[in-house]
Amino acid sequence: MIATRDLVAELGYERVTIESIAARAHVGKQTIYRWWSSKSAILADCILDGLVLLPQELPPENDDIRISLTEWLRGALGAMADPDSASLIRGLTSAAADDPDLALVLYERLTEPYESSIAARLEEAAERGELRSGISAADVIEMLFGTILYRLLSRLDMGPHVAENIIEMLFSGLGPT
Repeated sequence: MIATRDLVAELGYERVTIESIAARAHVGKQTIYRWWSSKSAILADCILDGLVLLPQELPPENDDIRISLTEWLRGALGAMADPDSASLIRGLTSAAADDPDLALVLYERLTEPYESSIAARLEEAAERGELRSGISAADVIEMLFGTILYRLLSRLDMGPHVAENIIEMLFSGLGPT
């Protein structure tokens, strides 16, 4: 896994191959495949073992939920705009799609802390009267994460205006004003 970590740092995830990992580790490809089914599975193990770190920033505590969510979404999209981070997340998405058990572990370790933090911020905002009653934190979280993943996988613009537009639409709704 050290070879994978070093190659990802040097070349970026997309340019790393199983052959390059095997060569760097001084083993045959068959040895790599004995332990991992794909380079995305190796990457997932590297992340879970703390060898490759992803940018992590929880939503800021703030008395205005719009500001808190906009800042968080802007930061998350900004991190995904970095080609190396985007490549890593695409690799993790691939690994999660291929392996349901790994998907659960990645969710628990990487996604759930964000979801819990956002849900707490939404609950606090509801208590302050910033949200109408009956808002589902899970639905809001799915919209936010869905936006990030969709834009990442589609290689769409991740600029700061995207966060502002998404949060404004989320709070304004789709109906006429």
